[in-house]
Amino acid sequence: MTQARASHLRLVVNEPTPVTVRQPRLRFQPVVRLADGAAFGMHAEADIAFEDTFQPRHLSDAAHPSAAGWLGDLIERACRLARDTGADLRPLSISAPMAALADKDSPMAAEAGAARGGLLPQEIRIDFCDASVSALEDLALDRVDAFRRRGFRVGLDARKSWRTPMGARARMTFEAVRLDTSRCEALEIPMTRLEVASADGIALIAENVRWRDTEKLAELGVHFATSPKTDG
Repeated sequence: MTQARASHLRLVVNEPTPVTVRQPRLRFQPVVRLADGAAFGMHAEADIAFEDTFQPRHLSDAAHPSAAGWLGDLIERACRLARDTGADLRPLSISAPMAALADKDSPMAAEAGAARGGLLPQEIRIDFCDASVSALEDLALDRVDAFRRRGFRVGLDARKSWRTPMGARARMTFEAVRLDTSRCEALEIPMTRLEVASADGIALIAENVRWRDTEKLAELGVHFATSPKTDG
């Protein structure tokens, strides 16, 4: 009787659950010149970042995308969405993961993503977080130049910090700096840094500003903004 019952038993193996990473949802935000409202491109804003999905255990998990893979996929998705919706403002700016500069495969992945998405690298600006650039010090600009050699435009995301030294090479490398001007004082960003960057032709792009602040921002060298708000 025991043998009869045992013959009906089945061995159940618990297979590891495959890793599924939710793809970020994107929306485009126009970037405008504050003086006259002329278009100056658009930013692809993602609702989640690579850092929101990454955990240390993923370092040994081949199913989880690397920073390079995430960047390539994000560029492809943004390019496809821009083409499908007829959003033709350029440059199309995209925020890179903080770890992108540390991944030697990132430039190649970015180029492949643009090709799959149907846009030229020259139409895309990749914005690198100030924290990741300043952490790598002199090596950072070499890593950023690897993207430029593949045709991409590059910017600095200084909304949370701006500790990257803006020497001559950096000023020739970055064509734009994204800022939250309401936090400049709290972040101890000297106003002279804004003035020097603007004088060298770097586009300072403010966020969380209103149209009525145009003159005050111009005095700081800030002439562009992402989706400025009205007073209404």
